[in-house]
Amino acid sequence: MCPAQATARASGRNHTTLRHSARLLLSLAGMNTQNHPRRLESRPRETAPEEVEVALLFCDVVRSTELTRRLGDRGAYGVIQCFHTLVLRAAAAFRGQELELRGDGVLLAFESPPHAADCAIEIQRALLGLPQGRRVSVRIGIHTGPVLRIAAGYFGSNVILAARVAEEAAPGEILASAALVRRLADRNPGVGAGRWVSLKGVPEPNLVFELPWRPKRAALAEPPCPSPAHEALLLTLGRVRESLPNQDDASCMLGRREAV
Repeated sequence: MCPAQATARASGRNHTTLRHSARLLLSLAGMNTQNHPRRLESRPRETAPEEVEVALLFCDVVRSTELTRRLGDRGAYGVIQCFHTLVLRAAAAFRGQELELRGDGVLLAFESPPHAADCAIEIQRALLGLPQGRRVSVRIGIHTGPVLRIAAGYFGSNVILAARVAEEAAPGEILASAALVRRLADRNPGVGAGRWVSLKGVPEPNLVFELPWRPKRAALAEPPCPSPAHEALLLTLGRVRESLPNQDDASCMLGRREAV
């Protein structure tokens, strides 16, 4: 075999090897062996956002940074997990939907504004019943209005407004927007006096109301029972009265008797 033929044969082998290598690479890259692109699987097209009306509840732990500094990471994590569990249990009881769960706060959505108000009250009361070491103080804001329903949850100015209402609440307080309180009118929730507030990023002032949640003390059906010391004093006074000669005109005085 002449040198020219050997070179041509080697070149042919090299071309064959290159073709096989190219096919392998194309196959790994998602191309078929005929060098045609593989048709990509069609992704489902997102539907247009739907406008719906929901009630949104923001619940935020007060002074969470101080909690971490006081208890350490593990201790604070346990307290926050207990808080999350309590909030999600209350949301499930009132048909709420969890939208966001972050370290020190929760965002819930409800189809019914009264359910959002009831859930907020339940959260505050349940936190009050926790052991002292597991108890945290939270601020809650609730608002209702039209929003866009998207794949990730809800979007719109009313979502922002609900968050701003929560930021305005004091520790242990439930604040509701005027829009939500109007939806509670039939239930007569006994809301407190409204107050005008300036919310961050919202140009006009907004009227908000506090929702009372602390249980009222039950009125005493019977007079309180006297203490043992009180009973002993009454018994002593009775014996003194019996020992006096004229019980009809007798009087009893405690203390030093003045000279006449």
